[in-house]
Amino acid sequence: MIQGVYIADNTNNLVYEYLVNSSFPSFKALRSYINAEDLDKLKVPLIEINSDYYVSFQKTKSLIIYVLCSYKDTFNPVLPYIFIRRLLEVMEDYFGSPLAVVKIEANSDTLTLLLSEMIDDGIPNITEFNKLREIIPFKGFFSKLLSASTDLASAATQKSFTSLTHNTRKVEKQLATTDDTSTPWRRSNVVYTNNEMYVDITETLNVILKPIPAKGTQGGSYVSPSAIDSAFYSTISQPTTKLVPITGSILGKIEFLSHLTGVPYLHMALQCDRLDFGLPSFHRCIRLDRWNKTPGDLYFIPPDGKSTLMNYEIDLDSVDRSKRDDILNLFTIDFKYNLGPKGRDFEIFFSINSHKNVSKVENLSIGIHCTDVSDGKQNGDTSSKASSSADSADSDIKVESIKTTKVTHGDFSFKGNGMGEWNLRSIVAGAVCVLHGTIITNKDRNEDGGYYAESFDSNNLIEGDYNADVPEHKVRPAFLTLNYLSKGSVPSGLKVDSLKIISAKGLGETVKPYKGVKYITKTENFIIRS
Repeated sequence: MIQGVYIADNTNNLVYEYLVNSSFPSFKALRSYINAEDLDKLKVPLIEINSDYYVSFQKTKSLIIYVLCSYKDTFNPVLPYIFIRRLLEVMEDYFGSPLAVVKIEANSDTLTLLLSEMIDDGIPNITEFNKLREIIPFKGFFSKLLSASTDLASAATQKSFTSLTHNTRKVEKQLATTDDTSTPWRRSNVVYTNNEMYVDITETLNVILKPIPAKGTQGGSYVSPSAIDSAFYSTISQPTTKLVPITGSILGKIEFLSHLTGVPYLHMALQCDRLDFGLPSFHRCIRLDRWNKTPGDLYFIPPDGKSTLMNYEIDLDSVDRSKRDDILNLFTIDFKYNLGPKGRDFEIFFSINSHKNVSKVENLSIGIHCTDVSDGKQNGDTSSKASSSADSADSDIKVESIKTTKVTHGDFSFKGNGMGEWNLRSIVAGAVCVLHGTIITNKDRNEDGGYYAESFDSNNLIEGDYNADVPEHKVRPAFLTLNYLSKGSVPSGLKVDSLKIISAKGLGETVKPYKGVKYITKTENFIIRS
């Protein structure tokens, strides 16, 4: 049972409080149990108050939403978090995004009305946007109601019964709600001048890749002596390895924006090439019987405005090997490490391949994560005494910086903790991006506390000679992380084959709505091992 909703700022000062019953504890009574600094340390966003109560929460950029729940009534433990997410969506819908303290304070009366409808005796009640819009109009409702009340009083004083009747009907129309419960996710009597509908398919890629020798290149004919331990070889000559997914998944969602008059009934046909969607979740407007009969066909009466029709997950292990390889066709990456006489240099080549639907990649960045590895660890020889002594000698090596000697695109910055970021931003197809760098450790410090001048010389990246006094030790990037956004296609190959209006009550036969489809690819955990 939900017994209270509290909204605080990032310093945990109360901004808004809603209690289902006045006897339930206020935020002031719970303040001693809630420390804003400890919220990020919790593995599960839940704070136990006592044997009767617990608090679920979610942080945004400027707000913290708390929901007080009771242990007395058993229900789905995920319910409070779903309610918080829906509450945030409703507040953004009503008050605008991004949410801020001033918006909550300025609209506390509207928020109270919303929560009174969203919670009924501690149980989530009406949470659909369109239903809430009919019950609780947008901003300006109270001013309109006050204006109508003033007109009624004026009409009554002047004994103008015609005016009184007109204004009474006006108020009744403003406060009227629909009794039609067949499509509670859609507003009644929806009318648009411009009828349109848009589909956004967004897929987020999570994958771990490893290099394997390409077919016919065994023996390493393109391997340079200085890069004998490299996992990848330069794309400028000819790659002798290719990236293969070890494990991964694709998280996808289909969003729909509907601005259609009346009550339309739609059919969306997806070209999915027998993809295994796992156990997808659907908006309740979707006819599940039709989907179960023919997977890939969505029949529905759309909600008014923006909604998520479907969420799905595709396990890459269930995808054909040829299709898995197609996921990597968007780019080519070539990575060398352990270069130079001291084995602390590396180089990265990155290029976007030509794709008929993708002209550029946006928000592109490559994370370089370094680790300290002795020769014994690199070669996997941990049984010998030599490797044990090497491990012991290099155990205190710490990466202090990464110096770049060549960056053709974007810029590079060292973030600390052995991590650097190569920010490429937007790259068009065909561009070849190159980064050369040297890893600097605490072993490169001289007796005066400074660094050896020759420990990173831009002229000595691969073949130059370092000062003989510079200690020799090998460190390397352990893995790369790739982040990007592209538009035009999605990794699974999912497409909208057709979007048709089967019937449209109130739309009119001559109206032809505008249609649009957008495909977006994002990355979340995209890791390339060395």
